[in-house]
Amino acid sequence: MPEACLREEFQIQTTVVGSYPKPPDEGRPFVLRKTLHALDRGDAGPQDVQKAVEDLTREVIAEQEAAGIDIISDGQAGWPDLLRPFAETIAGFEIGGLLRWFDNNTYYRRPVCVDDVDWRGPSSVHGFRFARSVASHPVKAVIPGPVTFARLSVDEHYRDHQKFVLALARVLAQEAFELEAAGAEYIQIDEPALLGAPEDADLARQALDIVTSNLSSAEVTLATYFGDASKLGVGIFDLPAQVVAFDLVSGPNNLDLIKKTPPGIKIQAGVMDARNTKLEAVEDIARVVAEITSAVDDADVRLSPSAGLEFLPREKARAKLNRLGEAAQRVRV
Repeated sequence: MPEACLREEFQIQTTVVGSYPKPPDEGRPFVLRKTLHALDRGDAGPQDVQKAVEDLTREVIAEQEAAGIDIISDGQAGWPDLLRPFAETIAGFEIGGLLRWFDNNTYYRRPVCVDDVDWRGPSSVHGFRFARSVASHPVKAVIPGPVTFARLSVDEHYRDHQKFVLALARVLAQEAFELEAAGAEYIQIDEPALLGAPEDADLARQALDIVTSNLSSAEVTLATYFGDASKLGVGIFDLPAQVVAFDLVSGPNNLDLIKKTPPGIKIQAGVMDARNTKLEAVEDIARVVAEITSAVDDADVRLSPSAGLEFLPREKARAKLNRLGEAAQRVRV
């Protein structure tokens, strides 16, 4: 397919956004869920849950690597949702009731800020270290962005959005620093809520400057998904990140922003629907990649699903990654 071939100055890699389905293929036992239920009954201990999480992490990593994904994640195997591991560790939070996760048929427990937020130790470093120890490909660490964290929480303490966001940024800066110290070469900051709050663009810049201020070598990805980034405009490229991730499924107009990518910024393009079981044809993915690469002058491009794959059955997520890897191989030729 000559139309999908890349000019020599481009580098194509594949990656994921973060989450991966926890339930196994149909017919296999869901060990982690059974272990969590046993913990609730008093028939298992935290060490049993940890083993189940680690076993699931091994499976998730193996599936990503078998699909040829270049930069993988731990699949967030031990995370109930994006915020909970952090809200349970950071001082000042209680865990509230269930709320719908954006426009998906999944839910998260809303963090409730009741006191000054403060660092009490790492939230995600242990899981990252384990994933890195069993992976043969580079592992990307993922943390929530301060704007998204604040907007998806209840602030009963600061009662001031800017103060709350910046307080969270200072704590997340320590998390990012600890992840880099643990060997993270890639750190992704998830800011999906920023798409619906363009008025927070300047605040996001201040907050992300804080989050990334102590990093010396890790490459930072700013990840947006579940929508169109056009309201942020080209200012999104001014945020402190070397890579900007766009969802081209929920926000097809994001391609117009990608065409305005300034020199020195890499693009992560979400080209496969992470929320639909329909499998895209490899040829169709390659055509989208050709359109992306023709739209930018010299930016490296990473291909990914449009969002985390947690919304899909395991076999569908695996099949999507296999096709993503195959499409990347075709366009590299």
